[in-house]
Formats: sequence, C-alpha cells, structure tokens
Amino acid sequence: MELGATDYVSGAQTRIDDADVLYDGRRWVATVYLAGRAVEAMLRALLWTKSREQEIGHDLRGLLRRIGSLGLLTSTDEQHMLDAVQVLAPVWHNNLRFAGRDTFLQMLRTVGRHVRIGGQRVTGDPDKANAYAVLQAAHELMARGELVWHRLRTS
Repeated sequence: MELGATDYVSGAQTRIDDADVLYDGRRWVATVYLAGRAVEAMLRALLWTKSREQEIGHDLRGLLRRIGSLGLLTSTDEQHMLDAVQVLAPVWHNNLRFAGRDTFLQMLRTVGRHVRIGGQRVTGDPDKANAYAVLQAAHELMARGELVWHRLRTS
C-alpha cells in the first residue's frame, strides 16, 4: 500500500496525539518514539508534496535537508523546524521501538542528555525530562509543518 501526503499528515497528527497520551501515562520511552514518528510523518508529508522520493531512511535531519533542498521552506520555517529536529535527533531512532527504559537511559548517558538538554540542566528523571523536551519540540515542528503544508496545498 502506497501512502500519500495526506496519509502522512493524518498519521502525524494521530502519532502526536498518541505521544501525548503516553506522556500523561508516564511512558517516557514510548512518548519519545511516537513523537519522533509524528515528526518523521510530517516531514515525509512535506517531502511528498514535491517528490515521491521517500526511501531516505528514518534520518530526521536528512529529511529536513531534502525538504529544504526542494525550496519548500522559508528561512524562518527551516530554522524553527531545524531547532525542533535538533532536540529530537540525538535521542530518537527508529529502533527505539524496541528499547526498554534501561537501554534508553544508557543511550541518554552516551549522548550526554542525562545531564543537559540544549542549554538546560536536567533535574529529576532524565528519561522524563527528555520525553518532555522531545514532545514539546515535536509539537512545535508539527505546528510549523501544518502551516507549511497548508501553504503548499494552496499555492
């Protein structure tokens, strides 16, 4: 079954809603995973509006670069989306769907996100702090992505 841009947007909205529910349920790893999936789906929706090339893996930075190379984003759009992706990319991977809490915490230690997220010091549980940061970044990217999506659809 081949998916189109509208399917990706719908899936992105569903995944971010799912991530919100998981966050409220204190399911930190699953929150990060589905928030990242929401972002991936939104980026794929934007890419799909101008290119059927979808086989570029699950690299959020790569997807955003490809969208930018097609001239689909204003510089403001691109900067906001890049800021959000920079929060997500160090901790989100497609294989996170298989990870438990211990594996996730080890990964956070490996990339230094158990101590700092951006310029903010982590207090309390690093998995919860990262889930919160990723979810907020995903919401920001989703909002920007929806604006771009509507602009592309009406142009």
